[in-house]
Amino acid sequence: MFLTIASWTALAVLLLGLAYKIKVWLTIGIGPEARGLTPGQRGRAVLAGLGKLLFSARIVPGLAGLVLDGIVQRRVWAHSRLAWLTHQLIWTGFTGLILLHALGGVIGGWLPDYYATLNPYLFLRNLFGAMVVVGVALAIYRRAKVPGMKVTARAIDRVAIALIAVILLSGFGLEALKITSHRSFDRMVEEFAGLPDAQDLAGLRQVWARDYGVVFPAGADLGDAAALEKGRALNEDTCLSCHHPPQWGFLSWGLAQAIRPVAVALADAGGEKFLWYLHVVASLVGLALLPFTKFLHLITTPLLYLVRAAIPRAQLSPANLATLRVLELDACMHCATCSVHCSVAAALRETGNLSLMPSEKLAWLGRLSGAKGPAPTRRELARVRQGAYICTSCLRCTNLCPAGINLQDLWLAMKEDLAAQGLGPTQAAVRQAQWEKAAPSRSQVMVRLDDQSFQNEIKQYYLADSFRQCFKCMTCTNGCPVVHMYDKPQEHLDLLPHQIMHAIALGLKDEALGARMTWNCLTCYLCQEACPQGVRVADILYHLRHLGGQAAPDLEG
Repeated sequence: MFLTIASWTALAVLLLGLAYKIKVWLTIGIGPEARGLTPGQRGRAVLAGLGKLLFSARIVPGLAGLVLDGIVQRRVWAHSRLAWLTHQLIWTGFTGLILLHALGGVIGGWLPDYYATLNPYLFLRNLFGAMVVVGVALAIYRRAKVPGMKVTARAIDRVAIALIAVILLSGFGLEALKITSHRSFDRMVEEFAGLPDAQDLAGLRQVWARDYGVVFPAGADLGDAAALEKGRALNEDTCLSCHHPPQWGFLSWGLAQAIRPVAVALADAGGEKFLWYLHVVASLVGLALLPFTKFLHLITTPLLYLVRAAIPRAQLSPANLATLRVLELDACMHCATCSVHCSVAAALRETGNLSLMPSEKLAWLGRLSGAKGPAPTRRELARVRQGAYICTSCLRCTNLCPAGINLQDLWLAMKEDLAAQGLGPTQAAVRQAQWEKAAPSRSQVMVRLDDQSFQNEIKQYYLADSFRQCFKCMTCTNGCPVVHMYDKPQEHLDLLPHQIMHAIALGLKDEALGARMTWNCLTCYLCQEACPQGVRVADILYHLRHLGGQAAPDLEG
């Protein structure tokens, strides 16, 4: 009765959780494409898209992508053989345990002579369990040894990982205790061997103590050599058909040998019952929590593989693109591959801002969109903004993601959403503030020559007052690729590079900081390399931006 009620309860929570997730996928918006679309419109678009996919030739490449990316894991193999081995061990091991253990009552009807205590099933269950243990050990090793790995795990994810540990340990512990338990032996005899006479029972005890590892209480009657022969005959008639030697369950057998000194005490204290309840409850709780942890990727990632291989992203309707982006948040398996290979990972040492890392940005995107967790505070948004706009759009994260998530598209959508909240690029905001500050003086005929402190700020960073060496030959301006972008550059850039050097020499701080040329500079260093006077033009422009950022109003506020 307990198992029935608990199983249906876990299944109900699972289904409710999946229903909630579907609601989130159809209601949460990421990027401008989602604006103005109702959940009904998005739901109809999904159904129409799936219908076209299932009944068209596109299903063939879709299924091929599902097999190659989902089962063969070619994307993981391409960037890390160790990561591929880790994933395959865990995935294959868990799949085998689910089929031969959790669903043994269902699958067993299709398998010849299925009993959990018979080979090959006894051996395979331990083999699959060993694969998961080794896979988890490799995952821990990679976390500890691979530079830059940073897991993005919420508290609920840690609970799920703890549940998996409990499921594995209680499962192996329960099997080990059954091997050594004299109480399990007594129940088996009562159920299958009838009521043998005392000598036969003593002999059977002796056989199971010798060959099967059962530990009987001190003083238990194990009979003599004659009883042993009768016990072997009884064992052959009643037990061998459904019990192979437990040594084939090598992990459980090894654990059973370790607990032999306390086996009788554990059996008498109800250890089997406790471990059975612990194993069942942990398994059902894990099933119920699946929609709320990162293990939802067991459902979402294969779906993403299918869609990704079958339909180019550019051909998705705005409604389906909006839904797919939210689905991708739940396809993430938190492996941190994107962060390990991120082009701007080096900046983390200087800023200490984990929001620079793709795996962290993905978690922030969930909160920013309302799909996962509380909305970020204004202070947190400032850190998220830095992470969003430091991205170089190198596509590494997208190309390497084992789940096939188009991270680049998500970053672009994230920037759109940040800009809609008034949190556009930091440099653009500072540039605009400085340009507006300089606007009044640009319209004056007379200029101010009184900002000596500004010259000193520049001088302390650039030795020998290199800006004073400029004699306006315009070599820097003539070689600047930004200047050459415009037919009338001064209309678009306010001051040209040689004019900015002159403005600094005159102490015109607002004019130098407010010139759009200062902020549009590519820091390609063509100007500095070509300058006949050795003026450090590019370095000075870079430092001007730094000064502008210090002088700008608080952008976090």
